[in-house]
Amino acid sequence: MDLTNIVQFRLFKKNLPSHNFDKRYWFKTISSADFSDNITHIETVIKYHHEDLDWNETPTKEIVHERLKFGSQCHLWMYENTCLGWHWTNNDCVTIDWKSYYQPLEKNEIYIGGALVSRLHKPHTNSSLFFYRQGFEYSFNLNNTNTMYLYSDDWNRASAILCYKNGFTKFNFIKENNGKT
Repeated sequence: MDLTNIVQFRLFKKNLPSHNFDKRYWFKTISSADFSDNITHIETVIKYHHEDLDWNETPTKEIVHERLKFGSQCHLWMYENTCLGWHWTNNDCVTIDWKSYYQPLEKNEIYIGGALVSRLHKPHTNSSLFFYRQGFEYSFNLNNTNTMYLYSDDWNRASAILCYKNGFTKFNFIKENNGKT
């Protein structure tokens, strides 16, 4: 991993700003056990990736299943009954591709990333802010953790701004030695 092309962040749960939740937005966490039951939502988010990004690493259904089998969690972001996007977490390790180990996490830590919310299909201009804010709290609570790490590609200014608005601070957590001890 080239650490010169990313911005690394950390958030403590206690530093999340207050938020008035819009109950029309909610998360559905999927695992490898219910992968098949959620294939329509997964295909929808993959389609959103192709609509919004010109990115060669857009995951396929098979890669999503590999990520889930590895132990990463996929959180589908819903608006009423419509899937708008997803984000990924892992509370065992930092993982660059969500399907392989990079470096360990401590017991009360969680790694989050891989977020995508459709630009074309989001219902409100503030949907991305809601997605990030509600997703951070949801992931903290679901995994009973109090420290969160993520990184953003340095070109992704929108993601960095949303992180700052939600209490994240710059913090270099990724070890250059690839986590090997």
